[in-house]
Amino acid sequence: MTFSLFSRAALIVIVCFIIGVSSNLISSRHIPWIYAPPSEVMISNHKVPLVSSKEAERWAGDPQTVFIDTRSEKDYLKGHVPGAISFPSEDKEQKFSGVEPLLPQGSRLILYCHGPDCDMAEIVASFLFDFGYSDVMIMSDGYPGWEQNGFPVERPDNHK
Repeated sequence: MTFSLFSRAALIVIVCFIIGVSSNLISSRHIPWIYAPPSEVMISNHKVPLVSSKEAERWAGDPQTVFIDTRSEKDYLKGHVPGAISFPSEDKEQKFSGVEPLLPQGSRLILYCHGPDCDMAEIVASFLFDFGYSDVMIMSDGYPGWEQNGFPVERPDNHK
């Protein structure tokens, strides 16, 4: 009994699939079947929780919480979380003296930028750890997530 070319190819695919799945199951560094985004990241030897905009919104208006927009000043002026402080990652050293009085030690700091593919919030978090801040979170879906969820947005009058 001879197999057709199609049957041989199908058999090879099935055998390779079985070998691959078996290898993944017994590996100590297996690939998860379903992707689960991380709940925290390590920045400067600190575990930083990643929260969604839905989770972060519960702290909006809390006097112990400060939202920090790490995007450019131009993006901040187009719209930001109400009450958020503009602290662009590229100007952090120059702007820190003006921003520091607005960031009491012990406050919960929620940093955000453009979303999951943006590292500006992580850069600013690392900078703030150097100055003794420790209660730092990153809003992983960033300002786009905040806006998409329909949460309040603050815009200067001339930037509608």
